Amino acid sequence: MYIYRTTGICPPEIHFRLTGNTLTGVRFVGGGCRGNAQLISRLLEGRDVDEVLPLLKGIVCRNDTSCPDQLARAIELACEGQLRASEEIRIYEDTTPRLKVAVISGVEGNLAALRNCVAALRPKVEELYCLGNLTGPSGDNDAVVELARKEKIIFAAGPYDRTLPCKKPENQDRLLQAPLFIVFSLGEKRILAFTSGFIQELEGFSDFSLYSLELLMVCNLSDYLRNKEVYPALRTMTEQFSVDAVLFAGTGAWEHVRLGSVDFVNVGPVEAGGVYQYALLCWDREQLEISFRILEVR
Repeated sequence: MYIYRTTGICPPEIHFRLTGNTLTGVRFVGGGCRGNAQLISRLLEGRDVDEVLPLLKGIVCRNDTSCPDQLARAIELACEGQLRASEEIRIYEDTTPRLKVAVISGVEGNLAALRNCVAALRPKVEELYCLGNLTGPSGDNDAVVELARKEKIIFAAGPYDRTLPCKKPENQDRLLQAPLFIVFSLGEKRILAFTSGFIQELEGFSDFSLYSLELLMVCNLSDYLRNKEVYPALRTMTEQFSVDAVLFAGTGAWEHVRLGSVDFVNVGPVEAGGVYQYALLCWDREQLEISFRILEVR
């Protein structure tokens, strides 16, 4: 995938993919005429770049360029190797609706913590999600990754998972292939989960990518819910969210806030002072809403 920052046109970014010489997934994002942008994308889908470049180049709308012209420039730069391909911001979507799930975070190689959570929670919940940093600076990282794989734990990658190598290549590959966002359904609600704002530092991140609004509002605007002065603004922005709840980690704190119709849950580390903790999320069929509790593994 390529992300091209435009000049002289309304959309600030153009996203597209090249597979060999085949163009797919063209998106003009952040502004401009949505109808024309969608038309261009559909007409170009799956076509050879040598075929489309003569059609795009030289069209002028304003500032001596246009959306098609900027796309042509982006394609040429990509083909010449002057526009570097961006890493995909991986998203895992669990399509099976759940009624009761558990969420942990910050395992950091703590095999005992993960083993105890799995033993205690598997019989009680339908799924166990982990919000990143499965590995840690001084943990038993290989054993933790292997246990997570054996138990089919769905986990989002955290900064440690991307920077702290495992000794076994297959475990390292598992970490590098982990998604950055997890999306799942609890009853009638859609829930987004991720570790922290480190995702913004990755090359493939765009302010206009899927779920970037939710991440930016949590991490930047509200400083992980620590800046309560912006809650009114955050409440207003939730009207544009594509999910009904946002779970995140990375601050070492536990907190649950509901703003408007969206629940925000800051998930703390799985182990604190020798006690193992997790967030229990249940679908309340009578109230038609999500209930949250922070519990200890016993």
